[in-house]
Amino acid sequence: MKLDSTTRFWLASFAVGSVMTAFAIVGMTVGLQLQKPAIEIPVSATASTWSETMCAATGRVDEEIEGLFTLDSLTGDLQCAVLNGRTTKFAGLFRTNVLQDMGADASKKPSYMILTGAASFPGQGGNTRPGDCVVYVIDSTTGRFVVYGVPWQRTLAARGAPQQGALILLDSGTARNVMLREP
Repeated sequence: MKLDSTTRFWLASFAVGSVMTAFAIVGMTVGLQLQKPAIEIPVSATASTWSETMCAATGRVDEEIEGLFTLDSLTGDLQCAVLNGRTTKFAGLFRTNVLQDMGADASKKPSYMILTGAASFPGQGGNTRPGDCVVYVIDSTTGRFVVYGVPWQRTLAARGAPQQGALILLDSGTARNVMLREP
């Protein structure tokens, strides 16, 4: 069967168009795979909240591991529960009591607030060093505050082993320069 010139023209046009479309699809696919974002922005979020009897805050203890800090305002017990990134179970528990460190009198009903901050402590020759965040505890009735670190052991965390200990008192201070009289 012999094709006339019009049919040959349309078949040739279709073939050329198909080849060009295939090249365009391959080019876009390769280009999208090679394209990288111009700027990578690290994101980290922390949160804190409090009520009359309990305060809570979150903070990044290690690369992808976050801790939940809770403070019982009635007893002064502060703890940090750390999730294990591999097992999604709590694998770290660190505790202290803030009453003595703040010089607070529990009978005077302290009013606490807590928040976390990022920290990067230099290596101290051993495996244990404070985690990548600190927790601040403030007594709004006296203006006193303390800051604690988490004695995080990275080799235990890498193995998924549980760990526990006392939160480390790093420093203390006061935000109020005048003593208030009680009513």
